[in-house]
Amino acid sequence: MSRQGLLVLSLVCALALNGCSANRFLYNSADTLVRWALDDYVDLTTEQQMRFDADLDGLLDWHRRDELPLYREFIVSSLQALEGGVTIDEAVLISDAIDEAANRLQVQLIDFLLMSAEGLSDSQIQSFLDELDRQQEEYAQERLIRDDTEYAEDAADSLKRLAKRLLGRLNDDQKALIQSRSTELMRIDRLWHEDRSVWGAKLRTILESRSLGWQTEIRVLGDTRSEARTPAYVAGIEHNGDVILRLLVDTINDRTERQDRRMRRFLDDLIADIDALTVANVAEALVVQ
Repeated sequence: MSRQGLLVLSLVCALALNGCSANRFLYNSADTLVRWALDDYVDLTTEQQMRFDADLDGLLDWHRRDELPLYREFIVSSLQALEGGVTIDEAVLISDAIDEAANRLQVQLIDFLLMSAEGLSDSQIQSFLDELDRQQEEYAQERLIRDDTEYAEDAADSLKRLAKRLLGRLNDDQKALIQSRSTELMRIDRLWHEDRSVWGAKLRTILESRSLGWQTEIRVLGDTRSEARTPAYVAGIEHNGDVILRLLVDTINDRTERQDRRMRRFLDDLIADIDALTVANVAEALVVQ
């Protein structure tokens, strides 16, 4: 369930990370990619696959119709914020808009996945839960074994890749700033793993029993997950969010003229991609009508 959600969300976020006409191909191929990902979890019967496909088409149609125009708005806001220097307040507003978009997508994803799960057999449910457990163990073996130095280096590398996608090649001062700020991040991978283990155990209990009203139980589990996090995990998320947001603001405001041109072109390309996807959706609707 989480893997499918992350996949769809990553496809959406590609519009905010890559910026070229390839985004349109990726977005239009989302249904195929999600179906491939599903194969990692459970083998569907022909009838189940047909229902899954129909439900997925509905989800993607909703996202293209209702969500892409909202994405366009905060990308335009990002362009406007470049004039005269980006402020923390402007960055927070844009970040909040992205968070709200992610929350809306999560609600739709849960409903979509619940519909897909209704017709699964006990063995299919067990296969799905076993795969979640396997991924949890794999994460622990690959990520939790890092020492603090390795963790900080991985964080710095991730932040550099993010900045590079926005600005292009980074200069030495920008790299040094990112390297320095990354040491301010709190280590929360273990807290994430513990939080997901607790969530996974609750999900397993609901799915294995599938008693009357189990769909509502899962919706509540998703809606209350943030509130169920430990204080230490919440503090780490908030602290790291503040560090990363301020770092991005400082790096963007320190951009060179060449980086400024690249970033504006990058954002303009995103807007053009969204416009093309939206127009295609409208044209398709007219043909169907």
